[in-house]
Amino acid sequence: MSAGELVGTLCDKAAAELGLPAGIAIGSGVIDAYAGWIGTVGSKVDLDPGQSSADIPKLDRSEAFSRLAAVAGTSTCHLAMSPDPVFVDGVWGPYRDTILPGYWMAEGGQSATGELLKHVIETHPAFNQATSIAESYHANIYEYLNEHLKEMAHGQGAPCVSYLGRHFFFYGDLWGNRSPIGDANMTGSIFGLTSDKSVDGLAIYYYATMEFIALQTKQIVETMNKAGHRITSVFMSGSQCQNDILVNLVASACDMPVLIPRYIHAAVCHGAAMLGAKAASADSQGKTEDLWDIMDRMSKPGKKVLPTKDANEKALLGVKYEVFLEQCFKQQKYRGMVDDAVGAWNSKST
Repeated sequence: MSAGELVGTLCDKAAAELGLPAGIAIGSGVIDAYAGWIGTVGSKVDLDPGQSSADIPKLDRSEAFSRLAAVAGTSTCHLAMSPDPVFVDGVWGPYRDTILPGYWMAEGGQSATGELLKHVIETHPAFNQATSIAESYHANIYEYLNEHLKEMAHGQGAPCVSYLGRHFFFYGDLWGNRSPIGDANMTGSIFGLTSDKSVDGLAIYYYATMEFIALQTKQIVETMNKAGHRITSVFMSGSQCQNDILVNLVASACDMPVLIPRYIHAAVCHGAAMLGAKAASADSQGKTEDLWDIMDRMSKPGKKVLPTKDANEKALLGVKYEVFLEQCFKQQKYRGMVDDAVGAWNSKST
């Protein structure tokens, strides 16, 4: 069954255990990230002041083909729909009929994003100090570090936060690479490491991690588009949407707008609710309403974040992307060189 098709109704036993009425319609489910796609890509965009979502023309489903859903949490899943199968190295799928009948879904991903930020912060020597300061401001560590970066930029007369990390190059595949390299042996690397143990040093390291996440998103998008997708915008959901520096980096690195849905924390639940609405629409023959129509009706206006207009910041991120690619592919080359050199040892050990 495709997503949301009527499977049956809630039985008496399950209803009692869940505290729900028996007979509730049950829709065919999807993986959580796919529910995030459903709850994200139908978001309304380009709203004029004073315009309500009801005034916006019906969303044509072909617009889904240009919208990449980035469902971000501990890791990030990148989902794109296409009318025809598009095969991309390092991207799973394409899978037919998983959400809308007759259409294909491709699934890329970053092994660690939220977990990577957490790891970088918690392993830095200044973590305890930064945590104490954040608590004194009744803020979490991410909110504090974002404000600290902005204060550093202001204090140093820097043109933007990105300028602070201009000579710090971090590649963060600490848990291997899912997309687009598809290499579990990938690791991390740093150029520009110093002896700085201060909160300022932590802030720069934290910024570089966000920059890595944004640049790798660009790499995934570029790889998918070169293979035949036509992605022109990123629809992002999850707690990372609250991080304005990160969201702006994704928009500027990818050079495309990022749309944040109304329900930042609940895109997956919102998508699941749409599946329930589809199942509940079944007529006496079991025929249900089109899921895309439900998505169009139940989606709310979102917030649009545009890429930077600063030519120098664009140039900086462009160069950082070149270095990012060098760090990505050179480590594979270096591992190969070493493996060739110690080939005799390897053969003996096996």
